[in-house]
Amino acid sequence: MKYYLVGIKGSGMSALASMLYDMGHEVIGSDVANNYGFEQELIKRSIKILEFSKDNINESYIYIISNAYNDSNVEVKLIKENNYQYFYYHNFISKLPGFHIAICGTHGKTTTTTFIKDLLKEEQIAYIIGDGTGGGLNNYKYLIYEACEYQDHFLAYEPDILVITNIEYDHPDYFKSIEDVEKSFNLMKEKSKIVIELPIDQYQIIEVNSEYTKISYHDNIYMIKLFGKHLIDDFVLSIKVLEVLGFDYEYILKHIDNIHMPKRRMQETKIENTILIEDYGHHPTEIKALYNSVTSKYLNIYTICLFQPHTYSRTLAFAKDFVEALKLFNEVYIDEVFTSKREPYNIETQNKVNYLFNEFNSYKNFDLNNIDFKKEQVVIILGAGDLNIRFMKNFK
Repeated sequence: MKYYLVGIKGSGMSALASMLYDMGHEVIGSDVANNYGFEQELIKRSIKILEFSKDNINESYIYIISNAYNDSNVEVKLIKENNYQYFYYHNFISKLPGFHIAICGTHGKTTTTTFIKDLLKEEQIAYIIGDGTGGGLNNYKYLIYEACEYQDHFLAYEPDILVITNIEYDHPDYFKSIEDVEKSFNLMKEKSKIVIELPIDQYQIIEVNSEYTKISYHDNIYMIKLFGKHLIDDFVLSIKVLEVLGFDYEYILKHIDNIHMPKRRMQETKIENTILIEDYGHHPTEIKALYNSVTSKYLNIYTICLFQPHTYSRTLAFAKDFVEALKLFNEVYIDEVFTSKREPYNIETQNKVNYLFNEFNSYKNFDLNNIDFKKEQVVIILGAGDLNIRFMKNFK
Protein backbone atom coordinates (compact mmCIF):
# COMPACT_ATOMS: atom_id res chain seq x y z
CA MET A 1 0.00 0.00 0.00
CA LYS A 2 1.03 3.62 -0.53
CA TYR A 3 0.46 5.88 2.48
CA TYR A 4 0.79 9.65 2.73
CA LEU A 5 0.79 11.09 6.26
CA VAL A 6 -0.32 14.71 6.67
CA GLY A 7 1.54 16.04 9.73
CA ILE A 8 4.13 13.26 9.71
CA LYS A 9 6.50 14.92 12.23
CA GLY A 10 4.18 14.56 15.23
CA SER A 11 5.09 11.97 17.86
CA GLY A 12 2.32 9.52 17.05
CA MET A 13 2.33 10.16 13.31
CA SER A 14 6.08 9.61 12.96
CA ALA A 15 5.77 6.37 14.94
CA LEU A 16 2.90 5.23 12.72
CA ALA A 17 4.91 6.08 9.59
CA SER A 18 7.83 4.00 10.87
CA MET A 19 5.57 1.07 11.64
CA LEU A 20 3.97 1.12 8.19
CA TYR A 21 7.38 1.39 6.55
CA ASP A 22 8.72 -1.59 8.50
CA MET A 23 5.71 -3.59 7.35
CA GLY A 24 6.78 -3.04 3.75
CA HIS A 25 4.45 -0.23 2.72
CA GLU A 26 5.47 2.82 0.72
CA VAL A 27 5.38 5.81 3.08
CA ILE A 28 5.73 9.54 2.47
CA GLY A 29 4.49 12.55 4.39
CA SER A 30 4.43 16.30 4.89
CA ASP A 31 4.63 18.83 7.68
CA VAL A 32 5.85 22.29 8.62
CA ALA A 33 9.58 23.03 8.53
CA ASN A 34 9.97 23.01 12.36
CA ASN A 35 11.92 20.24 14.03
CA TYR A 36 9.85 18.72 16.84
CA GLY A 37 12.45 16.13 17.76
CA PHE A 38 10.55 13.11 16.44
CA GLU A 39 12.18 12.87 13.02
CA GLN A 40 15.11 10.57 13.80
CA GLU A 41 13.27 7.35 12.99
CA LEU A 42 11.94 8.82 9.74
CA ILE A 43 15.41 9.92 8.70
CA LYS A 44 16.84 6.51 9.59
CA ARG A 45 14.35 4.90 7.21
CA SER A 46 14.82 7.56 4.49
CA ILE A 47 11.11 8.36 4.62
CA LYS A 48 10.58 11.46 2.49
CA ILE A 49 9.24 14.53 4.32
CA LEU A 50 7.72 17.31 2.21
CA GLU A 51 6.50 20.74 3.26
CA PHE A 52 2.76 21.28 3.06
CA SER A 53 1.65 22.08 -0.51
CA LYS A 54 -1.39 21.43 -2.66
CA ASP A 55 1.02 20.11 -5.30
CA ASN A 56 1.75 17.10 -3.09
CA ILE A 57 -1.80 15.75 -3.24
CA ASN A 58 -3.03 13.24 -5.84
CA GLU A 59 -5.22 10.15 -5.96
CA SER A 60 -2.41 7.60 -5.71
CA TYR A 61 -2.21 7.50 -1.88
CA ILE A 62 -4.25 6.48 1.11
CA TYR A 63 -4.08 9.58 3.33
CA ILE A 64 -3.67 9.53 7.10
CA ILE A 65 -4.25 12.94 8.69
CA SER A 66 -2.82 14.09 12.02
CA ASN A 67 -5.38 15.17 14.62
CA ALA A 68 -3.51 18.50 14.75
CA TYR A 69 -4.80 19.53 11.31
CA ASN A 70 -8.27 20.34 10.01
CA ASP A 71 -9.83 21.68 6.83
CA SER A 72 -7.87 24.93 7.11
CA ASN A 73 -4.76 22.99 6.08
CA VAL A 74 -4.22 23.22 2.32
CA GLU A 75 -3.60 19.49 1.93
CA VAL A 76 -6.49 18.37 4.13
CA LYS A 77 -8.83 20.67 2.25
CA LEU A 78 -7.76 19.30 -1.13
CA ILE A 79 -7.97 15.67 0.01
CA LYS A 80 -11.54 16.15 1.12
CA GLU A 81 -12.56 18.24 -1.90
CA ASN A 82 -11.36 15.47 -4.22
CA ASN A 83 -12.89 12.73 -2.08
CA TYR A 84 -9.58 10.89 -1.84
CA GLN A 85 -9.47 8.02 0.62
CA TYR A 86 -8.40 9.30 4.04
CA PHE A 87 -8.44 8.50 7.75
CA TYR A 88 -7.63 10.56 10.78
CA TYR A 89 -4.82 9.10 12.90
CA HIS A 90 -6.95 7.49 15.62
CA ASN A 91 -9.56 6.18 13.16
CA PHE A 92 -6.85 4.52 11.07
CA ILE A 93 -5.35 2.73 14.08
CA SER A 94 -8.79 1.57 15.24
CA LYS A 95 -9.29 -0.30 11.95
CA LEU A 96 -5.98 -2.16 12.02
CA PRO A 97 -6.21 -5.94 12.55
CA GLY A 98 -4.65 -7.90 15.38
CA PHE A 99 -4.94 -8.18 19.15
CA HIS A 100 -5.05 -4.57 20.35
CA ILE A 101 -3.19 -3.57 23.51
CA ALA A 102 -3.92 0.11 24.19
CA ILE A 103 -2.18 2.09 26.93
CA CYS A 104 -3.90 5.21 28.25
CA GLY A 105 -3.58 7.43 31.32
CA THR A 106 -2.62 10.98 32.22
CA HIS A 107 1.03 10.05 32.85
CA GLY A 108 3.27 7.13 31.96
CA LYS A 109 1.70 6.06 28.66
CA THR A 110 4.91 6.21 26.65
CA THR A 111 6.99 4.44 29.30
CA THR A 112 4.47 1.64 29.86
CA THR A 113 3.98 1.12 26.12
CA THR A 114 7.74 0.90 25.69
CA PHE A 115 8.09 -1.63 28.52
CA ILE A 116 5.37 -3.86 27.05
CA LYS A 117 6.94 -3.65 23.61
CA ASP A 118 10.38 -4.48 25.04
CA LEU A 119 9.11 -7.51 26.97
CA LEU A 120 7.36 -8.82 23.84
CA LYS A 121 10.29 -7.96 21.58
CA GLU A 122 10.67 -11.52 20.29
CA GLU A 123 6.96 -11.97 19.58
CA GLN A 124 4.99 -10.98 16.49
CA ILE A 125 4.32 -7.35 17.39
CA ALA A 126 3.68 -3.95 15.88
CA TYR A 127 3.84 -0.79 17.98
CA ILE A 128 3.20 2.95 17.97
CA ILE A 129 4.85 4.86 20.83
CA GLY A 130 4.57 8.52 21.79
CA ASP A 131 8.29 9.23 21.67
CA GLY A 132 8.16 8.84 17.87
CA THR A 133 9.19 5.18 17.92
CA GLY A 134 7.27 2.72 15.76
CA GLY A 135 7.88 -0.58 14.07
CA GLY A 136 6.72 -4.12 13.62
CA LEU A 137 6.20 -7.13 11.46
CA ASN A 138 3.74 -7.30 8.58
CA ASN A 139 2.29 -10.51 10.07
CA TYR A 140 2.07 -9.12 13.61
CA LYS A 141 -0.18 -10.69 16.24
CA TYR A 142 -0.15 -7.98 18.92
CA LEU A 143 -0.68 -4.29 18.13
CA ILE A 144 0.64 -2.15 20.99
CA TYR A 145 -0.09 1.58 21.04
CA GLU A 146 -0.73 4.65 23.15
CA ALA A 147 -4.31 5.81 23.43
CA CYS A 148 -4.41 9.52 24.25
CA GLU A 149 -7.47 10.95 25.98
CA TYR A 150 -7.06 14.44 24.49
CA GLN A 151 -10.28 15.50 22.74
CA ASP A 152 -11.58 11.97 23.45
CA HIS A 153 -9.60 10.57 20.51
CA PHE A 154 -9.07 7.30 22.37
CA LEU A 155 -12.80 6.57 22.20
CA ALA A 156 -12.22 5.46 18.59
CA TYR A 157 -10.54 2.32 19.95
CA GLU A 158 -12.04 -0.95 21.16
CA PRO A 159 -8.94 -2.73 22.51
CA ASP A 160 -8.65 -6.31 23.66
CA ILE A 161 -6.57 -5.08 26.60
CA LEU A 162 -6.76 -1.53 27.96
CA VAL A 163 -4.04 -0.42 30.38
CA ILE A 164 -4.79 2.67 32.49
CA THR A 165 -1.65 4.03 34.12
CA ASN A 166 -3.48 6.71 36.17
CA ILE A 167 -6.24 9.29 35.85
CA GLU A 168 -5.61 12.93 36.73
CA TYR A 169 -6.85 16.29 35.54
CA ASP A 170 -5.00 17.54 32.47
CA HIS A 171 -5.70 19.16 29.08
CA PRO A 172 -7.73 22.01 30.62
CA ASP A 173 -8.27 23.45 27.14
CA TYR A 174 -10.59 20.48 26.50
CA PHE A 175 -11.62 18.90 29.80
CA LYS A 176 -13.30 21.25 32.27
CA SER A 177 -12.87 19.16 35.43
CA ILE A 178 -11.54 15.88 36.80
CA GLU A 179 -15.09 14.57 36.56
CA ASP A 180 -14.96 15.29 32.84
CA VAL A 181 -11.76 13.29 32.53
CA GLU A 182 -13.10 10.37 34.57
CA LYS A 183 -16.25 10.24 32.43
CA SER A 184 -14.15 9.78 29.29
CA PHE A 185 -12.02 7.08 30.89
CA ASN A 186 -15.13 5.25 32.08
CA LEU A 187 -16.48 5.29 28.52
CA MET A 188 -13.13 3.90 27.36
CA LYS A 189 -13.35 1.08 29.90
CA GLU A 190 -16.77 0.12 28.55
CA LYS A 191 -15.33 -0.21 25.05
CA SER A 192 -12.50 -2.53 26.18
CA LYS A 193 -12.55 -6.31 26.72
CA ILE A 194 -9.99 -6.44 29.57
CA VAL A 195 -8.97 -3.47 31.74
CA ILE A 196 -5.75 -3.37 33.74
CA GLU A 197 -5.21 -0.40 36.05
CA LEU A 198 -3.74 0.70 39.35
CA PRO A 199 -4.05 -0.33 42.06
CA ILE A 200 -3.39 -3.87 40.86
CA ASP A 201 -2.13 -6.81 42.94
CA GLN A 202 0.21 -5.54 45.59
CA TYR A 203 3.92 -5.40 45.00
CA GLN A 204 6.66 -4.51 47.43
CA ILE A 205 9.85 -2.54 46.90
CA ILE A 206 12.51 -4.51 48.75
CA GLU A 207 15.69 -2.59 47.97
CA VAL A 208 16.83 0.53 46.10
CA ASN A 209 20.42 1.39 45.28
CA SER A 210 22.23 3.31 42.55
CA GLU A 211 22.20 0.26 40.24
CA TYR A 212 18.71 -1.19 40.50
CA THR A 213 15.38 -1.45 42.32
CA LYS A 214 14.43 -4.86 43.70
CA ILE A 215 10.73 -5.69 43.96
CA SER A 216 8.54 -8.61 44.93
CA TYR A 217 5.39 -9.19 42.88
CA HIS A 218 3.22 -12.32 42.99
CA ASP A 219 5.92 -13.87 45.18
CA ASN A 220 8.43 -13.41 42.35
CA ILE A 221 11.55 -11.25 42.58
CA TYR A 222 12.53 -8.71 39.91
CA MET A 223 15.68 -6.58 39.84
CA ILE A 224 15.23 -3.70 37.41
CA LYS A 225 17.25 -0.65 36.47
CA LEU A 226 14.34 1.71 37.17
CA PHE A 227 14.03 4.30 39.91
CA GLY A 228 10.99 5.98 41.46
CA LYS A 229 7.57 4.56 42.31
CA HIS A 230 5.90 5.80 39.13
CA LEU A 231 8.35 3.83 36.95
CA ILE A 232 7.88 0.74 39.11
CA ASP A 233 4.11 1.13 38.71
CA ASP A 234 4.57 1.25 34.93
CA PHE A 235 6.75 -1.86 35.05
CA VAL A 236 4.25 -3.82 37.17
CA LEU A 237 1.42 -2.84 34.81
CA SER A 238 3.55 -4.15 31.94
CA ILE A 239 4.22 -7.54 33.50
CA LYS A 240 0.54 -7.80 34.41
CA VAL A 241 -0.22 -7.49 30.68
CA LEU A 242 2.17 -10.34 29.93
CA GLU A 243 0.55 -12.48 32.62
CA VAL A 244 -2.86 -11.87 31.06
CA LEU A 245 -1.41 -12.90 27.68
CA GLY A 246 -0.22 -16.16 29.23
CA PHE A 247 3.51 -15.48 29.61
CA ASP A 248 5.04 -16.80 32.85
CA TYR A 249 7.65 -15.50 35.28
CA GLU A 250 10.49 -17.31 33.54
CA TYR A 251 9.58 -15.69 30.22
CA ILE A 252 9.42 -12.22 31.77
CA LEU A 253 12.70 -12.73 33.62
CA LYS A 254 14.37 -13.87 30.40
CA HIS A 255 13.34 -10.68 28.61
CA ILE A 256 13.61 -8.18 31.44
CA ASP A 257 16.97 -6.87 30.23
CA ASN A 258 15.26 -5.73 27.01
CA ILE A 259 13.53 -2.98 28.97
CA HIS A 260 14.80 0.55 28.35
CA MET A 261 13.48 4.05 28.91
CA PRO A 262 11.82 5.82 25.97
CA LYS A 263 13.39 8.86 24.36
CA ARG A 264 13.25 11.97 26.55
CA ARG A 265 12.23 9.97 29.60
CA MET A 266 15.18 10.32 32.00
CA GLN A 267 17.44 10.20 28.95
CA GLU A 268 20.95 10.66 30.32
CA THR A 269 24.14 12.11 28.85
CA LYS A 270 27.28 12.45 30.95
CA ILE A 271 29.58 15.45 30.47
CA GLU A 272 32.62 14.97 32.71
CA ASN A 273 31.02 14.53 36.18
CA THR A 274 27.72 16.22 35.33
CA ILE A 275 24.65 14.23 34.27
CA LEU A 276 22.38 15.88 31.68
CA ILE A 277 18.83 14.49 31.74
CA GLU A 278 16.33 15.16 28.98
CA ASP A 279 12.76 14.53 30.11
CA TYR A 280 9.34 15.11 28.53
CA GLY A 281 7.58 15.87 31.83
CA HIS A 282 5.16 18.78 31.42
CA HIS A 283 2.65 18.33 34.26
CA PRO A 284 3.31 19.01 37.98
CA THR A 285 2.79 15.36 38.88
CA GLU A 286 5.31 14.29 36.24
CA ILE A 287 7.86 16.81 37.52
CA LYS A 288 7.53 15.51 41.08
CA ALA A 289 7.83 11.93 39.82
CA LEU A 290 10.96 12.82 37.86
CA TYR A 291 12.52 14.47 40.91
CA ASN A 292 11.76 11.31 42.89
CA SER A 293 13.44 9.13 40.24
CA VAL A 294 16.53 11.36 39.99
CA THR A 295 17.06 11.62 43.75
CA SER A 296 16.42 7.89 44.22
CA LYS A 297 19.17 7.09 41.73
CA TYR A 298 21.56 9.91 42.68
CA LEU A 299 21.43 10.44 46.44
CA ASN A 300 22.02 13.98 47.75
CA ILE A 301 22.80 15.27 44.23
CA TYR A 302 22.65 18.99 43.36
CA THR A 303 19.86 19.57 40.82
CA ILE A 304 19.49 22.29 38.19
CA CYS A 305 16.20 22.31 36.29
CA LEU A 306 15.67 24.08 32.94
CA PHE A 307 11.91 23.98 32.35
CA GLN A 308 9.90 24.86 29.26
CA PRO A 309 6.14 24.94 30.05
CA HIS A 310 3.80 23.41 27.47
CA THR A 311 0.61 25.27 26.46
CA TYR A 312 -0.71 28.40 28.18
CA SER A 313 -3.90 26.66 29.32
CA ARG A 314 -2.06 23.94 31.26
CA THR A 315 0.53 26.36 32.66
CA LEU A 316 -2.04 28.83 33.98
CA ALA A 317 -4.46 26.17 35.26
CA PHE A 318 -1.76 24.40 37.31
CA ALA A 319 0.53 27.35 38.07
CA LYS A 320 0.57 26.84 41.87
CA ASP A 321 1.23 23.13 41.44
CA PHE A 322 4.07 23.86 38.98
CA VAL A 323 5.68 26.24 41.47
CA GLU A 324 5.40 23.68 44.27
CA ALA A 325 6.95 20.95 42.09
CA LEU A 326 9.77 23.12 40.74
CA LYS A 327 10.77 24.26 44.22
CA LEU A 328 12.08 20.74 44.79
CA PHE A 329 15.13 21.51 42.63
CA ASN A 330 18.13 23.52 43.83
CA GLU A 331 18.13 25.88 40.84
CA VAL A 332 15.35 26.53 38.34
CA TYR A 333 15.33 28.42 35.03
CA ILE A 334 12.03 28.94 33.20
CA ASP A 335 11.87 29.19 29.41
CA GLU A 336 8.95 30.77 27.55
CA VAL A 337 5.89 28.58 27.02
CA PHE A 338 6.14 26.21 24.06
CA THR A 339 3.43 27.34 21.67
CA SER A 340 1.97 25.78 18.55
CA LYS A 341 -0.96 25.95 16.16
CA ARG A 342 -3.03 24.68 19.09
CA GLU A 343 -2.16 27.74 21.22
CA PRO A 344 -0.17 30.40 19.34
CA TYR A 345 2.22 32.83 20.99
CA ASN A 346 0.57 35.66 22.92
CA ILE A 347 2.72 38.28 24.65
CA GLU A 348 0.07 39.20 27.25
CA THR A 349 -0.46 35.58 28.27
CA GLN A 350 3.29 34.99 28.35
CA ASN A 351 3.66 37.96 30.71
CA LYS A 352 1.09 36.35 33.04
CA VAL A 353 3.18 33.19 33.06
CA ASN A 354 6.34 35.21 33.76
CA TYR A 355 4.64 36.82 36.75
CA LEU A 356 3.45 33.48 38.17
CA PHE A 357 6.99 32.06 37.90
CA ASN A 358 8.80 35.23 39.02
CA GLU A 359 10.49 33.52 41.99
CA PHE A 360 12.54 31.44 39.55
CA ASN A 361 15.28 32.48 37.15
CA SER A 362 14.49 33.22 33.52
CA TYR A 363 16.08 30.88 31.01
CA LYS A 364 17.08 33.99 29.08
CA ASN A 365 19.59 34.59 31.87
CA PHE A 366 20.96 31.06 31.86
CA ASP A 367 24.65 30.92 30.94
CA LEU A 368 26.08 27.53 30.05
CA ASN A 369 29.56 28.85 30.83
CA ASN A 370 28.57 29.05 34.51
CA ILE A 371 28.09 25.28 34.70
CA ASP A 372 31.09 23.53 36.23
CA PHE A 373 30.93 20.13 34.54
CA LYS A 374 33.60 18.77 36.87
CA LYS A 375 31.03 18.97 39.64
CA GLU A 376 28.81 15.98 40.45
CA GLN A 377 25.36 17.36 39.68
CA VAL A 378 22.31 16.83 37.52
CA VAL A 379 21.10 19.31 34.90
CA ILE A 380 17.54 18.47 33.82
CA ILE A 381 16.18 19.78 30.51
CA LEU A 382 12.48 19.43 31.11
CA GLY A 383 9.33 19.87 29.05
CA ALA A 384 7.41 18.67 25.99
CA GLY A 385 8.67 21.43 23.70
CA ASP A 386 11.93 22.03 21.89
CA LEU A 387 14.19 23.23 24.73
CA ASN A 388 16.08 19.93 24.74
CA ILE A 389 16.89 20.29 21.02
CA ARG A 390 18.17 23.83 21.48
CA PHE A 391 20.15 22.98 24.61
CA MET A 392 21.72 19.72 23.45
CA LYS A 393 23.05 21.38 20.28
CA ASN A 394 25.79 22.73 22.53
CA PHE A 395 27.21 19.19 22.89
CA LYS A 396 27.19 17.97 19.29
